[in-house]
Amino acid sequence: MNVAESARSSIKNVFANKMRAFLTMLGIIIGIGSVIMIMAIGSGSQAQMNSQFEEMGLGRITIMLASYDQSITEQDFLTAKDYAALKENTDVKYLSASLNYSAEVKLLDPKETNRASLTGIYGEYEEIASPEILFGRYIVDNDIALKSNVCVINNSTAVNVFGVADDSVIGKQIHVPTYRGTQKFTVVGVLDNPNAEMESYFSNEAQESIFLPITTLQNLLGTKRFDTMQAVVVDPNKSTEVATALTKRLDILHGTEEKYYAQNTMSLMDQINEMMGMITGFISAVAGISLVVGGIGVMNIMLVTVTERTREIGVRKSIGAKRRDIRTQFLLEAIILTGIGGVLGLILGYAGGIGIGNLIGVTPMITVQSILLAVGISCGIGILFGVYPANKAAKLDPIEALRYE
Repeated sequence: MNVAESARSSIKNVFANKMRAFLTMLGIIIGIGSVIMIMAIGSGSQAQMNSQFEEMGLGRITIMLASYDQSITEQDFLTAKDYAALKENTDVKYLSASLNYSAEVKLLDPKETNRASLTGIYGEYEEIASPEILFGRYIVDNDIALKSNVCVINNSTAVNVFGVADDSVIGKQIHVPTYRGTQKFTVVGVLDNPNAEMESYFSNEAQESIFLPITTLQNLLGTKRFDTMQAVVVDPNKSTEVATALTKRLDILHGTEEKYYAQNTMSLMDQINEMMGMITGFISAVAGISLVVGGIGVMNIMLVTVTERTREIGVRKSIGAKRRDIRTQFLLEAIILTGIGGVLGLILGYAGGIGIGNLIGVTPMITVQSILLAVGISCGIGILFGVYPANKAAKLDPIEALRYE
């Protein structure tokens, strides 16, 4: 009997008892389905996060003091002198700095206020942040040089403060109460708020967002320091190397040692991808335990099948069938059984991935590798757990098999 004939006979025998075949495959279906679903959600989440990192800008570096403890002195804070020194690095494409301050801002109802995040910006902040300007303009060098009382707000803040987010907002004043009295800033630009949807779920906690010339905010706070510096490197693949060089340069300028910390998006993305891969792999391994259970079920049913078909085996051997023919027949049945279970598990896993993905806002990703893995694992289980029953069938004595009732 050739392999093709054995395959046809195996398919016929598998579907001879459909309910038993389905129940045998159930463990494989659930196991493969669980693994595929987890891998699809994991790959989708990873792709979504990588896309967000790309939107933020690969090769972006944020530099700050490593900690704000008692060892930090006034001389350690970042200043315009540091900006000028780091700007000389030829591996840096854009460089900026920022200063943050939390204050209250008066809303549409003059009696109401909300917390506001005032961000003073300097240098090439617009090129680094890449904001979408809906109306007006961004902060320019002239605003910084003149310490102008101008600001840029996002559309969410525009609605909360002025009731609308259109070009009529340009030229209006926003009032910010501070310890130096109420400060008035003229709106020169309105940005799109990329976090508007997320903030809508936490409307009571979301702060208003206001961007100012950094010199204006420094004058308000009576300081010359920066909180952080932001850089974009020419070659994103050299982000870690450039980040190290920039922090070392700052330590030399300030006469310190490892007081400055640089966080780069490439390194952060690699760390998150590695962590996501480990979590996905661990959960998949746990889910894969059901595959072992399914494989044991396949072995059990195949042993029962060998017992039920003992006389058939005896007849086939008496008319010339060899051991390898019997072994191939039963091994193919196990592989077909688990292979079909693997395909059904793949469909179940993808459908489950879409369902869960819709609930958590992730688009599941089924790769060619995961499909091949699912089919390969299921067929591998068929071989692994089908070898023993197939060998047992092949070793039956034909005379004793013919006598079996």
